Amino acid sequence: MSSRDVESDESYPVDRLLDALSDETSRRILSTLTEPTAAAELADDCDIPSSTVYRKLDVLTRAELIEERVILKPGYGRCSVYERNIERVAIAVEDGGFSVAVDRPSDECDGGQVAMDD
Repeated sequence: MSSRDVESDESYPVDRLLDALSDETSRRILSTLTEPTAAAELADDCDIPSSTVYRKLDVLTRAELIEERVILKPGYGRCSVYERNIERVAIAVEDGGFSVAVDRPSDECDGGQVAMDD
């Protein structure tokens, strides 16, 4: 992992991250994403409706916890798969607010650790 520090701002609000992680279904999807997976497979693996999977994938994507990638699948054409782009999230209560650190895989373009204060 590489690291970088970022102050909490509009592009990466702490609230969005905490909201995404507060939902049990989103956490189940996040833990299931050990490899790039299509939404239909996630619905089967997590035993939840496809419509719910798509809503939760949108929340997780906006919180920058997962990424959508478009792949070419032989016999099917273009297909979206979703991949977790975090390795670890740490939340600490400190003087005057919260501190959040997100460890990302080192092969990310902007990857590494993102630290935020609220």
